[in-house]
Amino acid sequence: MTYKRALGLTGIGGAAVAVLLMGQIVLATSRTYLVDVDFTVDRTVGTGLPGAPVELRMLGDSTVAGVGTDSISEALPVLVAERVARRLGRPVHVVGLGVSGARTDDVHRDQLPRIGSADVIVIVAGSNDVIHVTPYHRLRAQTAALLAAARARDVPVVLGGVPRFSGVTAFPRPLRDLADGYAAVQRSAQRRAVRAVPGVTFVDIAALASPRFLGRPDAMSGDAFHPGTVGYGFWADALAPAVIAAVTTARAG
Repeated sequence: MTYKRALGLTGIGGAAVAVLLMGQIVLATSRTYLVDVDFTVDRTVGTGLPGAPVELRMLGDSTVAGVGTDSISEALPVLVAERVARRLGRPVHVVGLGVSGARTDDVHRDQLPRIGSADVIVIVAGSNDVIHVTPYHRLRAQTAALLAAARARDVPVVLGGVPRFSGVTAFPRPLRDLADGYAAVQRSAQRRAVRAVPGVTFVDIAALASPRFLGRPDAMSGDAFHPGTVGYGFWADALAPAVIAAVTTARAG
């Protein structure tokens, strides 16, 4: 399925409208949410628990970098680590390498080489590929290459899929609806990439977390684009079970 079909845009006129509206999304985004405040996350949680820490590494975009929160303690990597530590009864050392504006290929090129030792890798990326209209087949190939390179480290990998854009009120309609439709297409590309790389778990943030934002204005940050602490908590609730399962399976093996 092409994104034009997904959005009900067909023919040359539809393609022109899609390109024009996507250009407006890029422009609106550059004015609205691109910020220079990223958190460098390097924290051990559950320090009173027994055992060696689980080495958790998180790669991705501004959502991994903590944009939308006020402190490192509220950043997505720490929220995931806290849930994993509680469930496993072990400390978790989490390092977040996310960078605002990073696309899937940026994560592969710039962040993956910096991981160091890890027991599990979590990647949350793709939203910027929606905004910048990365073609479907290119994103699928780039995602598969990123996941294969991460799996080459012989540790389990968890990929958090592109969220819904329906609650991003920083985008007026019809930009918001267009972005949401293209996000669905990009999630399909991610799913196909995951199926091609054994040892990777796909977490559908759009299905597991995005619906929880409805009726919860406190789930979004003040920029109306990124989640706030409550919203990142919803994301962490979706991601943590997959991380726990991956670590448990790896230990059993």
